[in-house]
Amino acid sequence: MGKDYSRFLTGQMGESLVVAELGRRNIVATAFSGNLPVADILAMHGQNTLRLQVKAMRKETATIGLGNLLNIEQRGPKQIVTKVDPLDDPDLIYVYVYLGDHLAHVRFYILTLRDLQDLMFDGYTAYLARNGGERPRNKESKHASIATKDLQRFHDNWGLISGRLGVPSGTV
Repeated sequence: MGKDYSRFLTGQMGESLVVAELGRRNIVATAFSGNLPVADILAMHGQNTLRLQVKAMRKETATIGLGNLLNIEQRGPKQIVTKVDPLDDPDLIYVYVYLGDHLAHVRFYILTLRDLQDLMFDGYTAYLARNGGERPRNKESKHASIATKDLQRFHDNWGLISGRLGVPSGTV
């Protein structure tokens, strides 16, 4: 049986869609397809540049490792959660791309690493509270799910990128 490229292809599609949408918005961008540890895409307008992380999703939910966002202390079966402080780069922009079944179904969610941390902290602590401070199955897991419904307030938040790059409003 051949190698499974589905994960690579998912990332490649997400990055390509973000680069294309940035181009539509008068922003020059290039993807690095996993070749840079600190950025998936470099975007530029005029003299301003910006690093972007892209997370592509084939389904409405995705698993996310919490290690760089939350401190999770295991006390017996219970987990005690605090936010990682300081974050390495709290203003780093993440673009979550829901691929959908067709191009017409593609959705973009644009937020900062700090926004992502806040979102995951609120969701994960609420999840633990509903379960008495314990994960029901794997008690020591440091992963959680993120869903497009959780990201809804960041849907098409392209102003975050264009604002940082100094792109004049109305440029599309």
